[in-house]
Amino acid sequence: MMKRVTSVVKWLRQHITIYQAIVGVGFITAMTLVLTAPVQMPDPDDWAYYYGTKNFSQGNFVLNNSQIYRESMETQQQGGVLLQYLQLEPGKWVPEKAPGCIFYLVPFYEMHIPRWSNVLLALGMVIVTFILLKRWRDEKAAMIGSLLMLFTPIALVMCNRIYMDTYSSLAMLAIGGGLYLYYHLARKEIKPWLGGAALFLAFFFIGWSVIARYTNLPIAVILFLHLVIVRILDWRKGQGIKIIREVIPTVLGICIPLAAILLYDYFVFGSALKTGYSISPYPIKFAFQYLGQVDVNGVSIPGQIFTYNLQGALRNIWIGFPLLIIGIPGFFVILYFKFFRKRRAAGKWSSLRNEFPWDVLLVLIGWFVCVFVLYLTYEWTAGLKEGGGFVLFNRFYLPGLFPIAIVGALIMARFPYKILIPVLLILVVFGALLYAQWAWNLHILPAWLTARTLETHWPGYIFPPWTQAGIQFYRAP
Repeated sequence: MMKRVTSVVKWLRQHITIYQAIVGVGFITAMTLVLTAPVQMPDPDDWAYYYGTKNFSQGNFVLNNSQIYRESMETQQQGGVLLQYLQLEPGKWVPEKAPGCIFYLVPFYEMHIPRWSNVLLALGMVIVTFILLKRWRDEKAAMIGSLLMLFTPIALVMCNRIYMDTYSSLAMLAIGGGLYLYYHLARKEIKPWLGGAALFLAFFFIGWSVIARYTNLPIAVILFLHLVIVRILDWRKGQGIKIIREVIPTVLGICIPLAAILLYDYFVFGSALKTGYSISPYPIKFAFQYLGQVDVNGVSIPGQIFTYNLQGALRNIWIGFPLLIIGIPGFFVILYFKFFRKRRAAGKWSSLRNEFPWDVLLVLIGWFVCVFVLYLTYEWTAGLKEGGGFVLFNRFYLPGLFPIAIVGALIMARFPYKILIPVLLILVVFGALLYAQWAWNLHILPAWLTARTLETHWPGYIFPPWTQAGIQFYRAP
């Protein structure tokens, strides 16, 4: 028996590094936290996705009046509300939500293991993050980035909430974007068939993340344009375009999710260009869609949206994304060495300028902007003076976690261990404790962090008063 144990330990030492072991333990710990807590369904969105999954699994893409009434009553009996099934025409009700997440959930729902859907996505996301950062720098950075992706508080929360698009829209985008960046960094070294498979999977996951959350589209466009521009520059240098290795896998990866969403929209809405959001009465627009418009009091609508969102970000964003404290300055540190330390000999910090080629750095910056700046202009979150502690506001920003984790990991990898270990422990433990307080209603941290309240900036209005839903749900103060 002792010989067998000794041989197993020897094998582990030969094949598993300390950094890989730490990530493995971290993954098991994070998923144990997620799976041992009850599934949380605090918002109407959760119920819309739940019934969307249930109905799609039965082949019901459109509901009639009796079906929607029955499901609405069932939701109320369980303490929820079903708002985001919308009337397409008399007697026909459809989900407002993008269908990508629902399509992904259906097989797990049918196998009666829906909670494992996000566990599988988390596993794929951690594996891709690890291999990307290992290729980018080393296993130390890979360990840091993997733990940041797992234990960021809002990531743990949304991993629990399986009947939402939030975690899948992060994980699929991170898997696809991470695979693409890995391919880009290693394309001259990896075998052609492996490169083609990486590109196919990369753009398949990127595309599916878009049909899970439409606002991932700008990030998908940035990644695709990067591929096109880099290949054009290679072609101008006399390098051929690799049709079989690159073009065909990329096109196939894009076409599968594109075909899925076009067929769904055509058969459900009667037009390939029509979606559930196009008939939604809820506040789902962005400030730029209100340019030049004012409310009944003559106050700029875009100005209100941006101001209130900025206030919400300053209050909430650091709680859901504590690694921003390192990630945002990290971007500026990299830019500093790119612009002002070009001739300095490569050292621990100045080597950042070589670690981040301009094209990759611009992709990461664009990714960050397409989430964190875009959602500062989102009218739905603008109305939240207080809402569900840190969760309700932060969940919209989750697809922007990946570039912050990458930059944060490559910055933190330069910390001496006497700084790195306590900083990383604080981030991991804070994320775990905040999630535990939210999931089990504990009293570990200040109660306001997870208080499930809802207060808007406009007395009497649940939604912004210039919207159809704001008028419909008005309650006199």
